[in-house]
Amino acid sequence: MRYYLVLDVGTTGIKALVFSQSIEIVGRAYARIRKTHPKPGFVEQSPSELLAVSKQVLRTAVRASRVPLKSLRAFGLTNQRETAIVWNRKTGKPIYPAIVWEDKRTAKECAVAKRRRPSLSDEVRGKTGLAIDPYFSATKVGWILRNVVSNRSHPSLILPSGRGGKRIVSPPRRGGVRGGELFFGTVDTWILWNLLEGRPHLTDWTNASRTLLYNIRTLKWDDELLEIFGVPRAILPEVRPSQSKFGVLRHEVVGARLPVRAVCGDQQASMYGVGVSPGTTKVTYGTGTFLVQSLGSKYVLRQPFFTTLMPGARRPQFALEAKIEGSGSAIDKVLHDVNKLDRALTYIAKDVDGYLKKLPIRPRTLVIDGGITRDVRMVSIQAKVSGVNVRRQITDDGTALGVAKLLRDYETRNS
Repeated sequence: MRYYLVLDVGTTGIKALVFSQSIEIVGRAYARIRKTHPKPGFVEQSPSELLAVSKQVLRTAVRASRVPLKSLRAFGLTNQRETAIVWNRKTGKPIYPAIVWEDKRTAKECAVAKRRRPSLSDEVRGKTGLAIDPYFSATKVGWILRNVVSNRSHPSLILPSGRGGKRIVSPPRRGGVRGGELFFGTVDTWILWNLLEGRPHLTDWTNASRTLLYNIRTLKWDDELLEIFGVPRAILPEVRPSQSKFGVLRHEVVGARLPVRAVCGDQQASMYGVGVSPGTTKVTYGTGTFLVQSLGSKYVLRQPFFTTLMPGARRPQFALEAKIEGSGSAIDKVLHDVNKLDRALTYIAKDVDGYLKKLPIRPRTLVIDGGITRDVRMVSIQAKVSGVNVRRQITDDGTALGVAKLLRDYETRNS
């Protein structure tokens, strides 16, 4: 038998799972992680804790699976997206806590930039499929560079000058950016750099597509976007396909050297677990609720959705995505009150239905996963609200399931 080891670095917890070749879970471990809120709108995590807990759950899951180490064929990673980490490549130490995707500290500067330069939103959206929003990584890393590395020489956004031209951003003069001492990465990049042999500085299509710095049509870091958000190219990771040779997991992590063959942002991984043919639609109910519909090879911009990248064999596919924030915390507050829980589930279902009505393809079946789907009522409530067939994924660990399928498909294609 062949088995696959998957790490799922979420926002409230980290999971490790061992899957069989038939994509059945044979070992699992989970641990919660902390979030801090040092100021209103600030949401941070410890990169060191993300790393330590990842190692812990990986070892626990492998032991729980009782799978011989020689039967583990490959390692894959899925992760919370958009969260930004900047670290010193020589010391390996982060220069600031991880700024989590939920963080709102750059909301004002995003609003100011859009107001002062009305065409900026269309320029950025045309290349990235995304909005200028504090949700994405670009303004987070810009904030770190501006406030931690250099207080004066690194404005985060290029805005119109008084004469209608651009104000040119000069790279920071302190902190080693010019000398290549700093690296930026989303959570996947941080984990790969720390757990793989040789410390590769890498990311994949799906995570890069959520930074506001990556052109999802050319599949390259975009010089204009880097200039707009004041991010030096020298700190960016190399981008590889989501199914690729990322490197080798170090022996000391779980007791075996494992090839790393799949890396994928959590929502795209969950979508891959359902399928990628155009019109396929899924909803993940977790810390946030995320609706994704696959578009195939066609690039489409459609309000109020973001356009993002999905894994593909030779080239990535496109998908539309919508985000509903705070659903997980809303459920946690009423978890032990049946009447309030029913109302909360219904509110979430109505929010999802609002986006379903705006999709370009009306789904015949909606596949759902995520922690909230442990409550079986979610299937019937969403079906009643939306008037579509709703099917629960075979596991609520849909993100890890998608990575297991990526690993299996990669091995099948390359055997």
